[in-house]
Amino acid sequence: KRGDGSLFVLLCDGMGSGQAAHRESGLAVRLLEEFLRSGMDSAAAMGTVNSALALKNEESGAFTTVDLLRIDLYTGRGELCKLGAAPTYLRRGETVSRLSGAALPAGLADGEADVTALDLGPGDWVLLVSDGVCDSEEDGWVRELLEGFNGASPKELARQVMEESERR
Repeated sequence: KRGDGSLFVLLCDGMGSGQAAHRESGLAVRLLEEFLRSGMDSAAAMGTVNSALALKNEESGAFTTVDLLRIDLYTGRGELCKLGAAPTYLRRGETVSRLSGAALPAGLADGEADVTALDLGPGDWVLLVSDGVCDSEEDGWVRELLEGFNGASPKELARQVMEESERR
């Protein structure tokens, strides 16, 4: 959270598993945090991290998906920036929308993030998930969980998403 009222939510998922994936996503998180804390806007921070990871990974081939949500806590306006990340779900009233992009993961190629402008209001919910949660074609169950969410406990929603994902 920055002094200007911007709240950032970041989800990075290193490709693969184990320590290598952990290091890759951790590096992306640390770089993005530094750039955002310095006042850089979301799209510029994502572009810089993507370029840096692409240079670093020319030989290793490691990469990470990145979801970056920025919301102005005073106005509800913000954006969702994605680099190869799984779909994000937005609930407004009774309607759940899926937000996705076509950009490649960070470190795979030097390119721009997909950016979607958001204007959130009271009662709106945003759900970020990693690609291990669901197949992009079989996400009806995620939408149903979010549609039925009463807003009382985001932790409970996260638990339900994880349990159903493991079951599937």
